[in-house]
Amino acid sequence: LQSIPQVDWVEPNEQLNVDLRPAPPLPDINRRYGINDPGLEQMWAFDAMNVAELYELMRSGKVQPARKALIAILDTGVDAAHEDISGHYRSLNPADDNDPKGHGTHCAGIAAAVTNNNKGVASLSLTDEFVEVSSIKVLNASGMGSQRSIINGMIKAADAGADVISLSLGGLSNQKRERAYQKAVDYANKKGVIVVAAAGNSNRNARQFVPAGVDGVISVSAIDNELQRAPFSNYVTDLHMGLAAPGVSIYSTTPGGQYATYSGTSMAAPQVAGLLGLLRSLDPSLGAREAYQLLESTGAETRSTTETGHLIQPAAAVKKLIGAE
Repeated sequence: LQSIPQVDWVEPNEQLNVDLRPAPPLPDINRRYGINDPGLEQMWAFDAMNVAELYELMRSGKVQPARKALIAILDTGVDAAHEDISGHYRSLNPADDNDPKGHGTHCAGIAAAVTNNNKGVASLSLTDEFVEVSSIKVLNASGMGSQRSIINGMIKAADAGADVISLSLGGLSNQKRERAYQKAVDYANKKGVIVVAAAGNSNRNARQFVPAGVDGVISVSAIDNELQRAPFSNYVTDLHMGLAAPGVSIYSTTPGGQYATYSGTSMAAPQVAGLLGLLRSLDPSLGAREAYQLLESTGAETRSTTETGHLIQPAAAVKKLIGAE
């Protein structure tokens, strides 16, 4: 061909093809929930709380938020730049947007991780329309704090317009009556804030611990994947507003874009806080006692409900709130 005068040049007709590689199949649990967060495989709590039904309800169009609700994590801080939190994060003070301990970041991911972003873990809020999360440091880098620092944080959160305060902290009370804590809780409740606290990890009566034992606080015990009260969890038998949530081997966010599994009533409390944030986004007028009654009446039995309180069931609570039962 090259020898023909009318031919300028000759070259091979190379074969090309597109490089289309199929994505690895989603695990069965991701297909069942319809979300792509890879950490879902390690989140047994979602099955215990029947979150698949909640997501189905949210996709139906029946669940419409009135506004975004703000969940304030009062803890060691929160890594505001975390890949699975930043999309839902609202800064109240730049000094609180880091977490040298990691505890607050773990709690923030449980309450309000970004769902279906192909990263990390998921939360009860299927889309970005429902909640945002903020941080107020009340504990130091060692995870220690005082009654004064915690009460000041509660007041700051209430004044900042928080809908829910999540307290994954506490200690044994040495006073017959916690007047200062009570005034702080009353102040928050009057501002329309729902206060949630971990029941404590001493296998004792949560009534003896603060802030869990303060009237007006929704206190949360921890259960395991067999729906048993975790061996470490305080029991809420003597509290007016005690509930249960998963708190053993809970996989969530940690600083620096990492993830880890921890156990404690610290992990159970933000499960409830995340649900309350969702409910407040649907009904901004929902008060603390009304919210507790809603969660208690729609909750499921555990292996020891008298000790743990009812296990939160998000779909049932949302259905009852919006009248879709």
